[in-house]
Amino acid sequence: MPKTVLQLNLVKQERKQEIIECALKVFCEKGYDGATINDIVKKANCSHGLFYHYFENKKAIFDAVTEMRGNSIVDFLDEVLKDQTGYVQKLQKLTEFTFDNMKKDEIFAYRFYFFVSTIFHKAESGILPPKNKIPPHVRMTAFFEEGVKNGEFTDVYSPDDCARLYNCILKGATLNYILCPKEFKSSFKFPSVQFILDVFRKGDAK
Repeated sequence: MPKTVLQLNLVKQERKQEIIECALKVFCEKGYDGATINDIVKKANCSHGLFYHYFENKKAIFDAVTEMRGNSIVDFLDEVLKDQTGYVQKLQKLTEFTFDNMKKDEIFAYRFYFFVSTIFHKAESGILPPKNKIPPHVRMTAFFEEGVKNGEFTDVYSPDDCARLYNCILKGATLNYILCPKEFKSSFKFPSVQFILDVFRKGDAK
């Protein structure tokens, strides 16, 4: 039985999404400059013609990857930061959410790595966020600052340094996970959440 127009459109959208997800993996593994359209086409197992049917060039698909990087990550960050629990507990929730979801969904791991890589790069490059939107790195710096004032986080290092270190810990753990061979992913161990919390927790609060 011939497929309807709606069914054909759904198939096209699914194939386009597959190409975007493959591009996401390539950009995470090789970076923007190192990634090529050939790499993306090979990963997606599609023709160059199909690629150019959906995307004009590498920048176009990079923009598409940026747009799909994951509202769930930002939404959960917002949800936790508004939580009325203590700051150490909030940090625990954020860390557990990240590690747990990586184990459940490989694409989430790639999206998260892409997300934490781009937000700090944009900040350091002076790229301004959309109006009325506070960049996640700014929110995390404010989060650590408030945690210090509340007596839960160490004041030995600046809140900005703590935000950057936390980003590096999650980014490094995520990169190790996504580059881990598939046969070892099920047994992959992320850093201890409690150990991470102790890095930032104030000495007499441990």
